[in-house]
Amino acid sequence: MKRLFVLLAVAALATAAAASARQAAPPTKQPGQLTIGLNPPAVGFQVGTLRGSNVINPVGFEIDLSKQIANRLGITKIRWINVPFSGLFAPGTKPFDFAFEEATITAQRAKSVDFSVPYFDANQGVLLSKGTPVPKSLADLRKLQTCAQTVTTGLDYIQKRLHPVKQPLILQTTAAAFTAVQFGRCQALVLDVPIIASQKKTSPKSYGPIAGQIVTNEKYGAVFPKGSALRPDVNKAITYLTKNGTIAALQKKWFNINTAALPVLR
Repeated sequence: MKRLFVLLAVAALATAAAASARQAAPPTKQPGQLTIGLNPPAVGFQVGTLRGSNVINPVGFEIDLSKQIANRLGITKIRWINVPFSGLFAPGTKPFDFAFEEATITAQRAKSVDFSVPYFDANQGVLLSKGTPVPKSLADLRKLQTCAQTVTTGLDYIQKRLHPVKQPLILQTTAAAFTAVQFGRCQALVLDVPIIASQKKTSPKSYGPIAGQIVTNEKYGAVFPKGSALRPDVNKAITYLTKNGTIAALQKKWFNINTAALPVLR
């Protein structure tokens, strides 16, 4: 009888341990899998092949960071899906656990989505088309034909703070914005410094110079559906990867660009 009690106790402990393990599993949309939203291409951050709603074989800073986070969460399977930036902050359900799309944390956006702790700092930059006179100040920049990607903080800056002489061109994607600069439809693209610096570095003859940067002190965060139960786990992972130097090492690997050398437009 005594042995029976011992066996029952062992079985109860094993059941409790199994239940605890199940409870500790990250609360992802699909058990054992992270579904991560992307919107390539963003040179340095994420580049991949679109196949339907999936992103195949993506590479870049945010991809490596995603894998590091998955490892911290004990998850080995990741599905990468394409989520257009133009709809990223719309209210409602989301098809991803979280999205990495160089999304600046703002109070307005936080009304419809949740953000992780920051994983990247950035200012706005100004990329010129070939032959465009280089602006030395914001007053000079106002005289040029500016452009920006829709729903970005670059467009927000142009419309609410720069107030250029000509209405800015508004492009739906990053790729379309770079094409507008490349072919001279847009003289000055206002977009995050690391994005334009990476693009210019990759294809230096396609554009004019980077005129400089506009200090906005923006911080990128992963985007979650509002009220996500996964967010605390991802925050812990990002905080750990920041403190142990992993994120700094990934930034050096994928960018290695001295943005401090760019002049500041005032």
